[in-house]
Amino acid sequence: MINLGKKEKIIRVVFILIPFLALGWLIQKNFVFSGVMEATYNFDKNNAFISILKPAGRALGVEKNNNGDYTQRVIIDPVYFDLYMPTKFKKAYFTFVFMAPEGRSIKVGPQVFGSGWNYHLEDLNCDKKIGDWCVGEISFDLEKTYKKDKKVNFIISSPGLDVSGEEIELTQIKVILSK
Repeated sequence: MINLGKKEKIIRVVFILIPFLALGWLIQKNFVFSGVMEATYNFDKNNAFISILKPAGRALGVEKNNNGDYTQRVIIDPVYFDLYMPTKFKKAYFTFVFMAPEGRSIKVGPQVFGSGWNYHLEDLNCDKKIGDWCVGEISFDLEKTYKKDKKVNFIISSPGLDVSGEEIELTQIKVILSK
């Protein structure tokens, strides 16, 4: 047998352990053993779990405002985003940070009952303010949602947005998923 020095043995052990550690990390990311997963989309870069608002034209491109915040404006109702879930979860707790005209009704909800225009909508209210931004919290039961390729499609709806000339501006979507 080849006689290895101490440094060579350490290097060999490290190279043997790296694939096992990487595999363990990937398994933990996909199975979420803790039972809780959190994802935050700040509109500054793509997010693996929360998609951009779409379709383009209803939701304008992501912009950086004077305060350095990245935002996306919604000018025509409705817009959609997808939530990717690497494993099965029972509840989703969302926090939206947004600006909207006073009295503007905003509803959010997941797609339910198969494909088509079936969404369970809930009111998104301005629960508290941080400067000019509203912070609204809303939760959904995910067990009755329509899932395709481990994704649930969500809608953000504010009827009459296009005819009023108003807009909704979002700067953050945060979700906490629990099993």
